[in-house]
Amino acid sequence: MNQGARRVADSQAGAMAVTIAIFLVGFLAMVALVFDFGHVVWVKNELQKAADAGSLYGARCLWPYVGVPSTPNWTAAQTAATQTVLLNRADGQLLTNCDLQSGYWNLATKTLESTGVVPTASHLPGIRVTVSKAPGHNGGPVALMFAAFFGLVPQNLTAQATAVITGPATIPPRGGAFPMAVPKVMVEQYWNREPPVSFRIGSAYTDPEGGQWTSFFADANDVPTIRELMAQGNPEPLKIGDPIWLEPGTKTTLYSDAAAMAGQTVILPVVSTDFATHATTPIVGFVSYYIESASGGSDKYIQGHFVKRELPQATSGGPVFGSVVPSTKLVN
Repeated sequence: MNQGARRVADSQAGAMAVTIAIFLVGFLAMVALVFDFGHVVWVKNELQKAADAGSLYGARCLWPYVGVPSTPNWTAAQTAATQTVLLNRADGQLLTNCDLQSGYWNLATKTLESTGVVPTASHLPGIRVTVSKAPGHNGGPVALMFAAFFGLVPQNLTAQATAVITGPATIPPRGGAFPMAVPKVMVEQYWNREPPVSFRIGSAYTDPEGGQWTSFFADANDVPTIRELMAQGNPEPLKIGDPIWLEPGTKTTLYSDAAAMAGQTVILPVVSTDFATHATTPIVGFVSYYIESASGGSDKYIQGHFVKRELPQATSGGPVFGSVVPSTKLVN
């Protein structure tokens, strides 16, 4: 090979070496970024799982309510949420802290308001959990193993979850609804008593104790219809806002039938109305009631007490009267 050809070959080899070097640097940079990006995503998911678990378990501990007047158990919820978060790991280490905010989730504004607001039907008790890897939180930012060589700094990560509890808004068919409606004023007096207070309901009683037979959606003021509803439960879904028929009358034999249901927990529709009127009235909530005994004698009644019960088959959205559905995560 002559000298000119050799110079051309050497020049091409040098250019190829430079090209390979540049390509190799770029390839390694891309691999480093992909590796570190995947690691950051993994740690972010770990933080999110911890926040989700903390908020869901914390929300469950808002119930049962405490105090007079009764309010959600904010302290128990925060304790449970923190303990749950600290059972989780992120970036290979146990988490050591989290930030909490308790309050009422406003369904209209989609915001978490303070525990001091006066709750309305649009407010659900809830708790927000924030878990971070940042300065002063859980070992600091996520270190980048390779990308730091290219000038990228450690990453601050934050995950957040808000969960709430609520009463059932819908009882599914054959979901245990019992054909006796009870007044809201009575429920508010008894549902959060500890220990539970035994009391009587029935058409012979007046507020704050009371109750009236209901045939749900059918206007059927007869014993066979209501007896069938006692035995089988609601044949169709019952929702808050649904109008149900009140059927005044003592119906002595039905109280005798109720005596056979002693030891069972049933779901009573809650209404706000004049029980002496044969008419429809909307359901405003649901409450769990444990039947202790019943009598069809001269003093006709069903005796029992309200119980705190979780209804996994019911849908959420109602006021918290003696029954709740599983806690629900709203947003991250």
